[in-house]
Amino acid sequence: MDWQSGIAEFLEYLRTDRDASPNTIWAYKNDLSQFAEHLTLHLSAESTWSAITHDTLTDYVAALTQRGYTTSTIARKIAALKTLFHWLNQRGIIGEDPSLKLKSPRVEKRAPRLLSADEIGRLFEAAAATAEPRSARDRALLEVIYSTGMRVSEAINLRLDDLSLETNEVRCVGRGHRQRMAPLLPRAVAALSDYLSQARMDLAGNNNTDYVFLNPQGAKLTRQAVWLITRQHAKSAGIDGDVTPHTLRHSRAAHMLNSGEDVRRVQEWLGHANLATTQMYRQRRGKKAPPAHESPAAPGEQDHTRLAIVEAPPASASLPTPSRPQSQPSTPPESDSTIASNLTDRHDG
Repeated sequence: MDWQSGIAEFLEYLRTDRDASPNTIWAYKNDLSQFAEHLTLHLSAESTWSAITHDTLTDYVAALTQRGYTTSTIARKIAALKTLFHWLNQRGIIGEDPSLKLKSPRVEKRAPRLLSADEIGRLFEAAAATAEPRSARDRALLEVIYSTGMRVSEAINLRLDDLSLETNEVRCVGRGHRQRMAPLLPRAVAALSDYLSQARMDLAGNNNTDYVFLNPQGAKLTRQAVWLITRQHAKSAGIDGDVTPHTLRHSRAAHMLNSGEDVRRVQEWLGHANLATTQMYRQRRGKKAPPAHESPAAPGEQDHTRLAIVEAPPASASLPTPSRPQSQPSTPPESDSTIASNLTDRHDG
Protein backbone atom coordinates (compact mmCIF):
# COMPACT_ATOMS: atom_id res chain seq x y z
CA MET A 1 0.00 0.00 0.00
CA ASP A 2 1.06 3.57 -0.61
CA TRP A 3 1.16 4.64 3.03
CA GLN A 4 2.23 8.16 2.13
CA SER A 5 -1.04 8.90 0.31
CA GLY A 6 -3.05 8.10 3.44
CA ILE A 7 -0.75 10.28 5.52
CA ALA A 8 -1.09 13.10 3.00
CA GLU A 9 -4.89 12.93 3.34
CA PHE A 10 -4.54 13.07 7.12
CA LEU A 11 -2.25 16.12 6.88
CA GLU A 12 -4.79 17.84 4.66
CA TYR A 13 -7.42 17.17 7.33
CA LEU A 14 -5.18 18.85 9.91
CA ARG A 15 -4.74 21.86 7.66
CA THR A 16 -8.36 22.36 6.63
CA ASP A 17 -10.45 20.96 9.49
CA ARG A 18 -8.17 21.50 12.47
CA ASP A 19 -6.57 24.74 11.22
CA ALA A 20 -3.17 23.39 12.26
CA SER A 21 -0.17 25.65 11.80
CA PRO A 22 2.41 24.91 9.08
CA ASN A 23 4.92 23.99 11.79
CA THR A 24 2.52 21.44 13.31
CA ILE A 25 1.83 19.89 9.90
CA TRP A 26 5.56 19.81 9.17
CA ALA A 27 6.19 17.95 12.44
CA TYR A 28 3.44 15.40 11.77
CA LYS A 29 4.70 14.86 8.24
CA ASN A 30 8.24 14.12 9.42
CA ASP A 31 7.18 11.72 12.18
CA LEU A 32 4.57 9.86 10.13
CA SER A 33 6.77 9.60 7.04
CA GLN A 34 9.31 7.76 9.18
CA PHE A 35 6.53 5.41 10.32
CA ALA A 36 5.50 4.83 6.69
CA GLU A 37 9.07 3.80 5.85
CA HIS A 38 8.94 1.27 8.69
CA LEU A 39 5.65 -0.15 7.37
CA THR A 40 7.07 -0.47 3.86
CA LEU A 41 9.96 -2.55 5.20
CA HIS A 42 7.95 -4.77 7.53
CA LEU A 43 4.53 -5.26 5.90
CA SER A 44 3.64 -6.70 2.52
CA ALA A 45 2.79 -4.44 -0.40
CA GLU A 46 -0.84 -5.64 -0.26
CA SER A 47 -1.30 -4.59 3.38
CA THR A 48 -3.85 -1.93 4.32
CA TRP A 49 -4.25 0.25 7.40
CA SER A 50 -6.42 -2.50 8.94
CA ALA A 51 -3.43 -4.84 8.90
CA ILE A 52 -1.61 -2.68 11.44
CA THR A 53 -1.89 -4.13 14.94
CA HIS A 54 -0.82 -3.13 18.42
CA ASP A 55 2.22 -5.39 17.94
CA THR A 56 3.11 -3.52 14.74
CA LEU A 57 3.22 -0.28 16.69
CA THR A 58 5.15 -1.69 19.65
CA ASP A 59 7.72 -3.13 17.26
CA TYR A 60 8.10 0.30 15.68
CA VAL A 61 8.57 1.95 19.09
CA ALA A 62 11.15 -0.70 20.00
CA ALA A 63 13.02 0.08 16.78
CA LEU A 64 13.05 3.78 17.70
CA THR A 65 14.48 2.93 21.11
CA GLN A 66 17.19 0.75 19.57
CA ARG A 67 18.16 3.60 17.28
CA GLY A 68 18.83 5.79 20.29
CA TYR A 69 15.94 8.27 20.12
CA THR A 70 15.29 10.15 23.36
CA THR A 71 12.16 9.47 25.40
CA SER A 72 10.76 12.90 24.56
CA THR A 73 11.16 12.26 20.82
CA ILE A 74 9.59 8.81 21.09
CA ALA A 75 6.70 10.25 23.11
CA ARG A 76 6.12 12.86 20.39
CA LYS A 77 6.14 10.21 17.64
CA ILE A 78 3.67 8.06 19.61
CA ALA A 79 1.39 11.07 20.03
CA ALA A 80 1.46 11.55 16.25
CA LEU A 81 0.55 7.88 15.73
CA LYS A 82 -2.35 8.10 18.18
CA THR A 83 -3.76 11.14 16.40
CA LEU A 84 -3.42 9.45 13.00
CA PHE A 85 -5.11 6.21 14.06
CA HIS A 86 -7.89 8.05 15.88
CA TRP A 87 -8.60 9.85 12.61
CA LEU A 88 -8.47 6.60 10.62
CA ASN A 89 -10.93 5.03 13.04
CA GLN A 90 -13.29 8.00 12.91
CA ARG A 91 -13.23 7.90 9.11
CA GLY A 92 -14.12 4.20 9.14
CA ILE A 93 -10.88 3.28 7.38
CA ILE A 94 -10.04 0.91 10.26
CA GLY A 95 -12.43 -0.95 12.53
CA GLU A 96 -10.33 -0.81 15.67
CA ASP A 97 -7.70 1.65 16.83
CA PRO A 98 -4.45 -0.30 17.47
CA SER A 99 -2.89 2.68 19.26
CA LEU A 100 -5.39 2.83 22.13
CA LYS A 101 -3.22 0.76 24.49
CA LEU A 102 0.08 2.08 23.16
CA LYS A 103 1.93 3.61 26.11
CA SER A 104 4.27 6.56 25.89
CA PRO A 105 7.53 6.60 27.84
CA ARG A 106 7.62 8.77 30.91
CA VAL A 107 9.17 12.09 29.96
CA GLU A 108 10.91 14.03 32.68
CA LYS A 109 9.80 17.64 32.37
CA ARG A 110 12.68 20.03 32.63
CA ALA A 111 12.13 23.44 34.12
CA PRO A 112 12.54 26.08 31.42
CA ARG A 113 15.71 28.14 31.36
CA LEU A 114 15.19 31.61 32.82
CA LEU A 115 17.38 34.67 32.38
CA SER A 116 18.00 37.12 35.19
CA ALA A 117 17.34 40.83 34.88
CA ASP A 118 21.06 41.42 34.42
CA GLU A 119 21.29 38.83 31.62
CA ILE A 120 18.28 40.33 29.83
CA GLY A 121 19.92 43.76 29.94
CA ARG A 122 23.24 42.39 28.67
CA LEU A 123 21.49 40.60 25.81
CA PHE A 124 19.85 43.83 24.66
CA GLU A 125 23.10 45.76 24.87
CA ALA A 126 24.90 43.08 22.83
CA ALA A 127 22.24 43.44 20.11
CA ALA A 128 22.68 47.21 20.12
CA ALA A 129 26.44 46.86 19.66
CA THR A 130 26.22 45.48 16.12
CA ALA A 131 26.34 47.51 12.91
CA GLU A 132 23.34 49.41 11.59
CA PRO A 133 20.69 48.76 10.37
CA ARG A 134 20.87 45.36 12.02
CA SER A 135 21.63 46.91 15.37
CA ALA A 136 18.28 48.71 15.64
CA ARG A 137 16.40 45.74 14.21
CA ASP A 138 17.87 43.13 16.55
CA ARG A 139 17.45 45.35 19.60
CA ALA A 140 13.79 46.01 18.74
CA LEU A 141 13.15 42.35 17.90
CA LEU A 142 14.51 41.03 21.20
CA GLU A 143 12.88 43.81 23.24
CA VAL A 144 9.48 43.08 21.66
CA ILE A 145 9.73 39.30 22.08
CA TYR A 146 10.65 39.72 25.74
CA SER A 147 8.20 42.52 26.51
CA THR A 148 5.16 40.75 25.01
CA GLY A 149 6.28 37.16 25.59
CA MET A 150 5.26 36.40 22.02
CA ARG A 151 6.31 33.25 20.18
CA VAL A 152 8.81 33.31 17.30
CA SER A 153 6.08 32.62 14.75
CA GLU A 154 4.13 35.59 16.08
CA ALA A 155 7.17 37.88 15.97
CA ILE A 156 8.10 37.14 12.36
CA ASN A 157 4.50 37.60 11.23
CA LEU A 158 4.07 40.88 13.06
CA ARG A 159 2.78 43.62 10.74
CA LEU A 160 2.89 47.39 11.03
CA ASP A 161 -0.85 47.59 11.67
CA ASP A 162 -0.37 45.31 14.70
CA LEU A 163 1.68 47.98 16.48
CA SER A 164 0.12 50.65 18.63
CA LEU A 165 2.96 52.71 20.07
CA GLU A 166 0.51 55.36 21.27
CA THR A 167 -1.14 52.87 23.63
CA ASN A 168 2.01 50.80 24.28
CA GLU A 169 0.57 47.51 23.07
CA VAL A 170 0.82 45.09 20.17
CA ARG A 171 -1.62 42.68 18.57
CA CYS A 172 -0.36 39.08 18.46
CA VAL A 173 -1.88 36.56 16.08
CA GLY A 174 -1.33 33.20 17.72
CA ARG A 175 -2.26 29.59 17.15
CA GLY A 176 -5.51 28.99 15.33
CA HIS A 177 -5.44 32.65 14.25
CA ARG A 178 -6.47 33.67 17.77
CA GLN A 179 -5.66 37.32 18.46
CA ARG A 180 -4.66 38.94 21.71
CA MET A 181 -3.29 42.28 22.83
CA ALA A 182 -0.03 42.32 24.78
CA PRO A 183 1.55 45.31 26.56
CA LEU A 184 4.87 46.80 25.52
CA LEU A 185 7.34 47.95 28.11
CA PRO A 186 8.54 51.55 27.59
CA ARG A 187 11.98 50.30 26.52
CA ALA A 188 10.40 48.12 23.83
CA VAL A 189 8.40 51.09 22.55
CA ALA A 190 11.59 53.15 22.40
CA ALA A 191 13.49 50.40 20.59
CA LEU A 192 10.67 49.95 18.08
CA SER A 193 10.47 53.67 17.42
CA ASP A 194 14.21 53.79 16.85
CA TYR A 195 14.04 50.85 14.43
CA LEU A 196 11.03 52.14 12.50
CA SER A 197 12.45 55.65 12.13
CA GLN A 198 15.18 54.61 9.67
CA ALA A 199 16.61 51.08 9.95
CA ARG A 200 13.49 49.31 8.71
CA MET A 201 13.34 51.58 5.66
CA ASP A 202 16.98 50.78 4.90
CA LEU A 203 16.23 47.05 5.07
CA ALA A 204 13.01 47.26 3.07
CA GLY A 205 14.62 49.13 0.17
CA ASN A 206 12.18 49.10 -2.73
CA ASN A 207 10.14 46.24 -1.31
CA ASN A 208 6.59 47.20 -0.45
CA THR A 209 6.02 45.03 2.62
CA ASP A 210 4.21 45.62 5.89
CA TYR A 211 6.08 43.01 7.93
CA VAL A 212 7.83 44.66 10.86
CA PHE A 213 11.07 42.71 11.10
CA LEU A 214 12.96 42.34 7.82
CA ASN A 215 16.16 40.75 6.59
CA PRO A 216 18.73 42.51 4.33
CA GLN A 217 16.77 41.37 1.27
CA GLY A 218 13.67 43.23 2.45
CA ALA A 219 11.71 40.06 3.26
CA LYS A 220 10.38 39.06 6.65
CA LEU A 221 12.74 37.25 8.98
CA THR A 222 12.56 33.47 9.15
CA ARG A 223 12.15 31.45 12.34
CA GLN A 224 15.67 30.13 11.87
CA ALA A 225 17.04 33.66 11.64
CA VAL A 226 15.45 34.74 14.91
CA TRP A 227 16.81 31.67 16.69
CA LEU A 228 20.34 32.34 15.48
CA ILE A 229 20.13 36.09 16.13
CA THR A 230 19.22 35.36 19.74
CA ARG A 231 22.01 32.84 20.18
CA GLN A 232 24.63 35.09 18.58
CA HIS A 233 23.85 38.01 20.86
CA ALA A 234 23.62 35.79 23.96
CA LYS A 235 27.09 34.49 23.17
CA SER A 236 28.39 38.04 22.65
CA ALA A 237 26.84 39.02 25.99
CA GLY A 238 28.69 36.19 27.73
CA ILE A 239 25.50 34.38 28.75
CA ASP A 240 26.18 30.70 29.35
CA GLY A 241 23.97 27.90 28.07
CA ASP A 242 21.53 27.66 25.20
CA VAL A 243 19.53 30.88 24.93
CA THR A 244 16.63 30.87 22.48
CA PRO A 245 13.75 33.25 21.70
CA HIS A 246 11.56 30.97 23.81
CA THR A 247 13.92 31.60 26.73
CA LEU A 248 12.80 35.23 26.57
CA ARG A 249 9.15 34.15 26.62
CA HIS A 250 9.75 31.88 29.62
CA SER A 251 11.69 34.60 31.41
CA ARG A 252 9.02 37.23 30.83
CA ALA A 253 6.31 34.95 32.23
CA ALA A 254 8.34 34.28 35.37
CA HIS A 255 9.33 37.91 35.81
CA MET A 256 5.74 39.15 35.55
CA LEU A 257 4.47 36.61 38.09
CA ASN A 258 7.35 37.30 40.46
CA SER A 259 6.61 41.02 40.32
CA GLY A 260 3.05 40.33 41.49
CA GLU A 261 1.15 40.33 38.20
CA ASP A 262 -2.15 38.45 38.17
CA VAL A 263 -1.70 34.94 36.74
CA ARG A 264 -4.79 35.18 34.53
CA ARG A 265 -3.61 38.43 32.98
CA VAL A 266 -0.26 36.81 32.24
CA GLN A 267 -2.09 33.84 30.72
CA GLU A 268 -4.06 36.22 28.48
CA TRP A 269 -0.99 38.21 27.42
CA LEU A 270 1.05 35.11 26.57
CA GLY A 271 -1.80 33.30 24.84
CA HIS A 272 -1.64 30.17 26.99
CA ALA A 273 -4.67 27.96 26.35
CA ASN A 274 -4.30 26.31 29.76
CA LEU A 275 -3.85 28.23 33.00
CA ALA A 276 -1.65 25.41 34.32
CA THR A 277 0.95 26.34 31.71
CA THR A 278 1.15 29.85 33.14
CA GLN A 279 1.14 28.65 36.74
CA MET A 280 4.21 26.52 36.01
CA TYR A 281 6.30 29.69 36.22
CA ARG A 282 4.84 30.53 39.59
CA GLN A 283 6.42 27.40 41.04
CA ARG A 284 9.83 28.90 40.40
CA ARG A 285 9.24 32.04 42.44
CA GLY A 286 12.28 32.95 44.46
CA LYS A 287 14.71 31.14 42.17
CA LYS A 288 16.96 33.76 40.56
CA ALA A 289 13.97 36.09 40.25
CA PRO A 290 14.36 39.86 40.18
CA PRO A 291 13.03 41.80 43.17
CA ALA A 292 9.46 43.04 42.78
CA HIS A 293 10.63 46.65 42.58
CA GLU A 294 13.18 45.90 39.85
CA SER A 295 12.17 45.73 36.21
CA PRO A 296 13.19 42.51 34.48
CA ALA A 297 13.52 44.42 31.22
CA ALA A 298 15.57 47.26 32.55
CA PRO A 299 17.55 46.64 35.75
CA GLY A 300 17.11 49.55 38.13
CA GLU A 301 14.11 50.92 36.26
CA GLN A 302 10.55 50.54 37.57
CA ASP A 303 8.37 48.06 35.64
CA HIS A 304 5.42 49.94 34.17
CA THR A 305 3.84 46.90 32.50
CA ARG A 306 0.54 47.26 34.32
CA LEU A 307 0.34 50.97 33.55
CA ALA A 308 1.46 50.72 29.94
CA ILE A 309 -2.00 50.53 28.41
CA VAL A 310 -3.75 53.18 30.49
CA GLU A 311 -0.88 55.61 31.01
CA ALA A 312 0.70 55.74 27.57
CA PRO A 313 2.60 58.86 26.53
CA PRO A 314 0.79 61.11 24.05
CA ALA A 315 1.48 60.49 20.38
CA SER A 316 3.46 63.70 20.14
CA ALA A 317 5.73 62.86 23.04
CA SER A 318 9.32 62.09 22.20
CA LEU A 319 10.41 58.59 23.12
CA PRO A 320 13.82 57.85 24.62
CA THR A 321 16.30 56.18 22.33
CA PRO A 322 17.87 52.99 23.67
CA SER A 323 21.53 53.48 24.52
CA ARG A 324 23.90 52.03 21.95
CA PRO A 325 27.65 51.60 22.49
CA GLN A 326 29.81 53.67 20.19
CA SER A 327 32.24 50.94 19.31
CA GLN A 328 31.23 48.34 16.72
CA PRO A 329 32.69 44.89 16.15
CA SER A 330 35.20 44.57 13.35
CA THR A 331 33.46 41.41 12.12
CA PRO A 332 29.70 41.83 11.68
CA PRO A 333 27.40 38.97 12.71
CA GLU A 334 26.45 36.36 10.15
CA SER A 335 24.08 37.57 7.43
CA ASP A 336 20.43 36.53 7.44
CA SER A 337 20.86 34.67 4.16
CA THR A 338 23.27 32.30 5.89
CA ILE A 339 21.17 31.99 9.02
CA ALA A 340 18.37 30.13 7.30
CA SER A 341 20.71 27.45 6.03
CA ASN A 342 22.48 26.93 9.35
CA LEU A 343 19.60 26.25 11.70
CA THR A 344 16.76 23.79 11.35
CA ASP A 345 13.21 24.86 12.01
CA ARG A 346 11.93 24.47 15.55
CA HIS A 347 8.50 24.29 17.16
CA ASP A 348 6.90 27.01 19.26
CA GLY A 349 5.42 26.28 22.58
